[in-house]
Amino acid sequence: MPTGNSVFKELEPDDQVPEYLKHALVAEVDTIRNTMHVVTHFTEHFLTALTIGLAFTEDEESI
Repeated sequence: MPTGNSVFKELEPDDQVPEYLKHALVAEVDTIRNTMHVVTHFTEHFLTALTIGLAFTEDEESI
């Protein structure tokens, strides 16, 4: 029975990853990153507008 870190050495494959798979993985990560950037951009502006709107409503109620 292997002990220590040698267990993980047995799990590592000896083959190389094909180039097309590397490119596909990078493309997926880029797509996720770009999607999150767009979602953050629009959500940030929406929440900012909502906060300003609520602050404006509170100012009117105190008059």
